[in-house]
Amino acid sequence: MEYLRKININPGAEVSGEDFFNRDKEFETFKKRLNSTRHIVISQIRRTGKTSFMKEFIQRNTDYPIVYIIVQGCQNEQEFYMQIYKATIEHSKKLKTINSIKTNWNKISEIIPEVKGIKLGKIEYTTEQICKNLINLTHENELILFIDEFPDFILNLKKDESVEPFLANFRVFRNRCINLKTVLTGSINLTRTITNLGLPDKLNEYRTFKFPLFSSENSLLFFQCLIYSEDYTLEEKAKGYIFSLIKDGMPYFIQLLADEVQQLEPESRELKEEDLKNAVEAVFNSDEFGLEEFHNRLVIYLKEENLEKPAKIILSHLSNDDMEFEDLYPYVDKYLTKEKLDELLNRLQDEAYIKKEEDKYSFLSMLLAGWWNKNKHFDRS
Repeated sequence: MEYLRKININPGAEVSGEDFFNRDKEFETFKKRLNSTRHIVISQIRRTGKTSFMKEFIQRNTDYPIVYIIVQGCQNEQEFYMQIYKATIEHSKKLKTINSIKTNWNKISEIIPEVKGIKLGKIEYTTEQICKNLINLTHENELILFIDEFPDFILNLKKDESVEPFLANFRVFRNRCINLKTVLTGSINLTRTITNLGLPDKLNEYRTFKFPLFSSENSLLFFQCLIYSEDYTLEEKAKGYIFSLIKDGMPYFIQLLADEVQQLEPESRELKEEDLKNAVEAVFNSDEFGLEEFHNRLVIYLKEENLEKPAKIILSHLSNDDMEFEDLYPYVDKYLTKEKLDELLNRLQDEAYIKKEEDKYSFLSMLLAGWWNKNKHFDRS
């Protein structure tokens, strides 16, 4: 159960330890899922703390043989497996210091001789050799791979049309690694990415762990913890004002707002509604980091897919009104088909701009909607 305490303000950064906020229920649920199944996808939109969650889970469960890697920069299958291999070597080296598993470590060092001290730069194995070593390792040793930014790696493979053979080989690898478990996540929706590529069956043994946003109550408490790190509190009227802007539960947006409060340095330690309005205005006016930087990834995607204009039309409408698919389509029908509109709306959800509840789309965050209206909006007619 969380309570009012000091949590450092770190917008967009990984957090751990005392700065990690209220995921005990999720840790318990995730551990049960990890114990009962071999392969998991952690699913949620970007900037919600999935990476911090994974790393904090590792810190809290040191008895689990977890190897964490991030594969966003890998450009091909060889680099992917080499990343796993190098991380496994480092993990295995640490095992040597634990007396209870020295016998186990000796077996590992026979399979992977690099753990004895050969520099990583000396590894010149082929993908086949690396996979063979890892397969042999998991015959007698459990290994849990936490693979971050996996969808980005898949999109890297898309450039040279090597996604399908990789996924086929990766499935064979998983099946042959008897005691291997994998956890995949990333800031792009993996299931949707694979489905859009026409390959939904390639990961069909994976089970989804839905990583929730903060509840509205925890959103307010999280904001209070952040500003409390600077010895600020909220007057009652100010709570009502800020609640409407952060109740969506997006940790990153809440951090941004708390950061602006910190930079404005209000004179009174009890923040009033006017202080918070000044902080919101500062969020809207930030032109280098913050929401402008957050927006850059969407801009790149829209330019690559030639979707800038229909996206701007859609977001300009949704920043003011909740709308159904059939109501949106007439505004963009000269730019894209219904199928393409569906893909665009899905991407806008993954990018944390909009949400869909029942049949209606709307902005996920009132804060982001306000920023859009001030900086990106155009005449909806």
